[in-house]
Amino acid sequence: MEYLLDLMETVIVSISFFLIKKYICLEKDLPPKQQRIFYLISTAAIAAAFFIWGKAAAEGVCGAAVGVNIVLSRKKPHKLSGLLMIFPLLMINGIIVPLMVVPPYLFAIPEHAYQLCVSCLLIALLAAFIILGKDWRRKFSHDTKDRNLSVLERVMLIIGGALSVMFSVKISEAVRTQDPSNSNTNELIAINSLFAVAMTVAFVIMIIQGNKRNYYLRKYNNMQSHIITTMADIIENRDESTGGHIRRTAKYVEILAKELQKQSKYADILTNQYVSDMVMAAPLHDIGKIHISDTVLNKPGKLTDEEFSMMKTHTTAGKELLEKARGDLGEIRYLNIAIDMATYHHERIDGKGYPYGTKDDEIPLCAKILAVADVFDALTSKRVYKDPMPFGKACSIIREERGTHFDEDIVDAFTVSSEKILEAMNEFNAAEET
Repeated sequence: MEYLLDLMETVIVSISFFLIKKYICLEKDLPPKQQRIFYLISTAAIAAAFFIWGKAAAEGVCGAAVGVNIVLSRKKPHKLSGLLMIFPLLMINGIIVPLMVVPPYLFAIPEHAYQLCVSCLLIALLAAFIILGKDWRRKFSHDTKDRNLSVLERVMLIIGGALSVMFSVKISEAVRTQDPSNSNTNELIAINSLFAVAMTVAFVIMIIQGNKRNYYLRKYNNMQSHIITTMADIIENRDESTGGHIRRTAKYVEILAKELQKQSKYADILTNQYVSDMVMAAPLHDIGKIHISDTVLNKPGKLTDEEFSMMKTHTTAGKELLEKARGDLGEIRYLNIAIDMATYHHERIDGKGYPYGTKDDEIPLCAKILAVADVFDALTSKRVYKDPMPFGKACSIIREERGTHFDEDIVDAFTVSSEKILEAMNEFNAAEET
């Protein structure tokens, strides 16, 4: 019986470790195929450790396996620090030990029979979660897609895991060595058990509340993004030649920014948050066109010098509109980026752009990225005065302007990402045709 109970507890702890890793510590999995292979190898290693060395060794191997899983799943330079997230796994002791050990001790319940019933119940609950919880897991993954634990949350979980071990060891030792008739000992065991359970539940609730905040923040940001896009759409619809322009350029900006993230020189600027804000801000880059007359905006032929001078004012007009919005709404990250994009997206690296003739590093990085996306989309899209240019020819023009019109690193990122850009362009074209 005791051997069977050890086996069942090993199964419960092993599954719980992997669930805590994913749903409490919010550590990502490997790609699906690799993760399945990792589960098979881990299961074999845990089983071998159990049958050779026993329960404690098997649980140790499981903890090590989860640590390896975290390290493999993380990106550099945060791989090795993932080993610290093994400690939160130990919080399961704050539930398992009081649940398994304390009731038989305090209430004179047959220990093995009680533990067998509880083990069967826990395994049934875990099996139900794995088999029936597919929809919940999919929703959880969606709702926490951009959620990362804060440093404080990670520290609290690590401390929680360490405290859980300490209290569970004290409880186990007290139960093993003391007389149930000693009321003082019973009270101490009961208090330690309640504290261990309450602490574990409190840490879990802390993470759940953080997940909820993240969910509602994402909802708010999505709503804000839709409002921005709708406003930009209204302005864009005045320009009969640029349907879908804001969405395409935003997508191209995202592709280029993610490629540039791979370069260490931009690591401090192109954080995930900055890239997200840049994609949100990109649709506002032509907002100043609201001040341009329809006659100039939709002229089918070449603009006169006077008309072109008027068209160029959309950059400074956009800057003024967005600065006013920032003054009314306060400091918002994406608005700061939107101001830079609206103002500088027609500047050139060689200083021959407009409105200010700035050059090189005087031009904000976000505007330099947008410049490539904006010109590429203009080349490959139909306008009232021209037909769309073939993808290959447009790419050649972008490369020819490397170091004169466009930043060299961004053109290189464009070249590397050309397949992704072509795929995105084809998807937009297909959507517009249907």
